Amino acid sequence: MNKAVFLDRDGTLNADSAGYIKSVDEFHLFDFTGEALAILTRLGYKNIVITNQSALGRKMLTVDEIEAIHANLKQELQKAGAVLDDIYYCPHLPEDNCGCRKPKTANVEKAVAEHNIDITESFFIGDSDKDIQTGAEMRLRTILVQTGLKPLSREQIAAWRPQPDFVAVDLLAAARIIEDLERDRNV
Repeated sequence: MNKAVFLDRDGTLNADSAGYIKSVDEFHLFDFTGEALAILTRLGYKNIVITNQSALGRKMLTVDEIEAIHANLKQELQKAGAVLDDIYYCPHLPEDNCGCRKPKTANVEKAVAEHNIDITESFFIGDSDKDIQTGAEMRLRTILVQTGLKPLSREQIAAWRPQPDFVAVDLLAAARIIEDLERDRNV
């Protein structure tokens, strides 16, 4: 079986936008994302994005445009020596009540089946309570990153149920947490 890091997209890998990311020009990868995913790749993790993209359901962009954003993302990561193994996105609106929109888990379940993932060896990293809920529901270890649109106070995070297993300043710090856990396990 494989181990994986499931990753939120907007606010975790790239700068988020209150008005949705609708084109390659609006997509801005964080400077540390390539290095972070390169660490996870080197550690043997499959890097799999799980993202809500209701801009599709809102007709703010097309499937071709989101595919272009994702092709650009993969290309940029490849330059950094990182592999992005797959991307699963939910195109639905929140009111559609679908099973693939986080915090529901259908996209994670699909990825687990398609990539033969051992959830006991895997993580979910994201910038919101929905990401932490999704990971916890799947019994994954969770890491909250502090790079989303809204700064989160310790008090806000402390009120969440479930709690993240770890909190990191950004994705690179989250990758280093995983790297440290791997090192400790192998000592």
